[in-house]
Amino acid sequence: MSYNVLMITSETVPFAKSGGLADMVSALSIALSRKNTDVRILMPLYGFIDKTSLTLVSDDFRVYFDNHTEKTSLYKSELPDSTVPVYFLCSRKYFDREGIYGPTASAAYPDNGIRYGLLCQAALCLNDLIGWEPDIYHSHDWPTGLNPVFLRKQKSRKRSGSVFTIHNIGYQGLFSLRELPWTGLTEDDVSRFGFRENSMMNYLKAGIANCNSITTVSPTYAREIQTEEYGYGLDAELEKRKDHLIGIVNGVDYNDWNPETDEYIRPYNYTESTIGEKKHVKKLLQKEMGLQESSDVPVFSMVSRLVFQKGIPELCGPDSGILEDFCRNNKVQVVILGTGEEWCEIELLRLAEKLPNLAVRITYNDYLSHLIEAGSDFFMMPSRYEPCGLNQLYSLKYGTIPIVRRTGGLADTVRESDENNENGTGFLFDEISGSALLKSLKRACSFWYEKPEVISQMRQLAMNQDFSWGPSADKYLEVYKSALEE
Repeated sequence: MSYNVLMITSETVPFAKSGGLADMVSALSIALSRKNTDVRILMPLYGFIDKTSLTLVSDDFRVYFDNHTEKTSLYKSELPDSTVPVYFLCSRKYFDREGIYGPTASAAYPDNGIRYGLLCQAALCLNDLIGWEPDIYHSHDWPTGLNPVFLRKQKSRKRSGSVFTIHNIGYQGLFSLRELPWTGLTEDDVSRFGFRENSMMNYLKAGIANCNSITTVSPTYAREIQTEEYGYGLDAELEKRKDHLIGIVNGVDYNDWNPETDEYIRPYNYTESTIGEKKHVKKLLQKEMGLQESSDVPVFSMVSRLVFQKGIPELCGPDSGILEDFCRNNKVQVVILGTGEEWCEIELLRLAEKLPNLAVRITYNDYLSHLIEAGSDFFMMPSRYEPCGLNQLYSLKYGTIPIVRRTGGLADTVRESDENNENGTGFLFDEISGSALLKSLKRACSFWYEKPEVISQMRQLAMNQDFSWGPSADKYLEVYKSALEE
């Protein structure tokens, strides 16, 4: 059976991105379109998106709430190298800004509840404008959590199913009940649809409680978020709906992330059989980052949001971080790329000034992201929790050995070596502590210098892993079928 699927999202590559959500939505949409699914995407038209590259669909798109109407515009484009339509909801008042969720990565716009409530309701008005009715409304994370609520209120849409994907339960979208009148909902609705949280409304909880099917981005994370430790207060709600919850590992778009075809590392593209070319990319990376060019010294890298969740305090916290110790007392080089909390950025730049073997760039840069994945020897992901993670999947494909904490999607996709140092694709540790991270980094370093044959074998096994989107897309089709049966 084929389906009409509307993806409702706050971000989509290549138009707007703050994390893995953007990659997942675009890659899954393309994979589904290759399986006879008519999938389309609805997202906001932010101020930083070039409107001149888009096609105007309507300059009078009315979004109807129970108690008022918002006049917006609608634009259209397509995902690159596909026929997947992307619709952009244009509202100067609410979306014509330079940030996605806030002016900086650590600040939020005070009217986010209203902004994304508009997006959720616009999804239900879209079909009248474009003449296309979704079978499935697939919403993603808290910004789209009200969509299943609005869908349940519209009795005429009973035949449509709703799927809600949790990408990161740590971000929930808590807003004052004072904003309720704008959404057209009442306090009785908040209680009836089960997303009140004291004097607040919880958009993530709204999505969880009112959709037909819930997905998250790895099987281990699906189990973890039903526990008090990882559920961030929603574990009881998820436990109630566990029969409707499934974890599906994100795939990788190997058209974008593949050392054999990656345009950013030309002319030194490589495969598992020509991995010797990797040393040339490594020297390009060292030169780019101002490090001494050497193929003998292992390069440890990280591309990440610099936030608490990602294990940054254990890595470089002023009191508990191990990065300075690791750099000073081991023959290594370390490369870090990312943006995030101000203290993280300041501390990393301070350490980089002191340590000649540490290079830090506080920015988002697609070219550097690819160069780091291809040119590094080890990739660090010491996350407190990690719903799925994508960088470890990229690293596997590039023969860059992941060093990860055993949680969420990291536990599902990276395999520790056995007692004979065989069959491993990375290094894993369990404890959330600087000492556990340092021990794992030192272990990888000792293997580099003392057991190069094991490193070579791990690289070969890693590059032969297949995390393409096809199998995951099939699982989403099964979820859509279940949602419609509901």
